[in-house]
Amino acid sequence: MNSGKIKALFIINPILEKKSGNNISSIISEYLDPEKFEPTILYSEYPGHTSLLAHQNVGKYQLIVAGGGDGTVNQIAESLVHSETVLGILPLGSGKGLAKSLRVPLDIRKAIATINEYKITRIDTGLVGKHRFVNIAGIGFAAEVAHAYSDSRKRGFLPYAANTARKLLVYIPISAEVTLKDQNISGNYFNISLANSTQWGYGAHISPNSKPNDGLLEICILRKFPKIFALVLALRLFTKSIDKSRYMDIFQVEMAELSGNKSFKGHIDGEPVLLTAPLKISVDPGSLKVVCAD
Repeated sequence: MNSGKIKALFIINPILEKKSGNNISSIISEYLDPEKFEPTILYSEYPGHTSLLAHQNVGKYQLIVAGGGDGTVNQIAESLVHSETVLGILPLGSGKGLAKSLRVPLDIRKAIATINEYKITRIDTGLVGKHRFVNIAGIGFAAEVAHAYSDSRKRGFLPYAANTARKLLVYIPISAEVTLKDQNISGNYFNISLANSTQWGYGAHISPNSKPNDGLLEICILRKFPKIFALVLALRLFTKSIDKSRYMDIFQVEMAELSGNKSFKGHIDGEPVLLTAPLKISVDPGSLKVVCAD
């Protein structure tokens, strides 16, 4: 064993590996620099296993790589915050929002090439209630879609779009109150996102100007709107111009509070959760070391 090598643990979501059509173990063996890294590859076997593997191995490895989507990244990152263990990403999931924000290539071989370069930066993480997020969390319409999508057996953009369209037809905006440093905002809202980076995934930019290393979160409040404008707003998401909409208000914060109901359907990095209000929102600056592209 060469102690000069970087000990790297790859935690792979086998369902997403199968969907990607890649043999991740073989690709790692072929493309990971053997002079620089000493790899170990583990596969998650049941819900919650990814978190357990990360928790058990933080500190034992210099690098832990998440082979999955934003949900997999979140489960691993939660164990790595405030540690010297670095997070790497092999983008396999449907969203890949954080990977895109960090400019990690979506091609697995190129993503491994990025790991080989081993350029490390620190990014912020966010907290909402007891939950930590690395990309985007929220309540409202996106959360409704996340809950519906989690119950769907089909994955990918088209099933996600179909769930979105179905929810749009019947969705009722939520009542909520957001307490900021110098003002309170309350009303009925279509969606409220807490953004550490720019996009949910699939190129849908809910907070086009967010930066994951600026010590701030963006609270993106999309007010209810006539449904005839839904397509226009969707186009704004994919053209990075939703912040220009008259229905969108974006506030930069270090901390805030969300209330207005006893609980909300929510999502944490795309994974559905139930959030109990009131909810303290805060940023944890520079709390996570990650491998990034140039």
